Amino acid sequence: MMDVTFNSTFAVTLQHELHQPVLSLPLSLQIGDLTRLTTDDPAQLAIMSHSTDALVTLKSQVEQGGVLRVWWSTMPDDWLGYDWLCQQLADTDAQLRQVMVPLSQVITRPGLALQTLSDLSEVLPADIAHYLQLAQDVSEDEQRAHSYEWQALVVENAPLRVNLNGHLVSAPEDFYDSLLERQIQPGRPIVQIIGEMLMRYSLGLPDWWYRARLQHILSTRG
Repeated sequence: MMDVTFNSTFAVTLQHELHQPVLSLPLSLQIGDLTRLTTDDPAQLAIMSHSTDALVTLKSQVEQGGVLRVWWSTMPDDWLGYDWLCQQLADTDAQLRQVMVPLSQVITRPGLALQTLSDLSEVLPADIAHYLQLAQDVSEDEQRAHSYEWQALVVENAPLRVNLNGHLVSAPEDFYDSLLERQIQPGRPIVQIIGEMLMRYSLGLPDWWYRARLQHILSTRG
């Protein structure tokens, strides 16, 4: 069995706790052109060079009809990665299991609280054994449904994908601009605004995205 995750930090945690190699595929699918995963264009392949070896390993595992156990969450990058993986396994003999890690859950120790994670990178090593108990086989129908979702999102190929009320949807690049605009104040450094966005909102967006959108907003203000 090969474990797969789309979060490189979580991959390190998994590998340490499971004592076996983990396939890390940080494809960053929430932002940008999804067709980069279906192209032979050298420029696009260069962008994905950090994941090339992992993709080769995945292809080999699929061709051998191996068992994959994918770890994902409802964060857009994970969700899209799961959709994409289901598409890759279509019409193959490979078997798929999933561990869907809840990002919000009630904890009782050391005290009663609602624990909310920004993404899988915040999963504690001690919790891996618990999440392993959530593993389940993915049915052909479920796999096919996620494959269809991936195909639809590729056709739309919007600048951004978001989890909107439990639905993965395409969105324009200015979707979160209103949140950024609230943080803009005279003399306030961009780096401070970005830090506030990363701390306050668990959107899974990288700091360079916020910087680019801030620069666009400020440039249009004149």
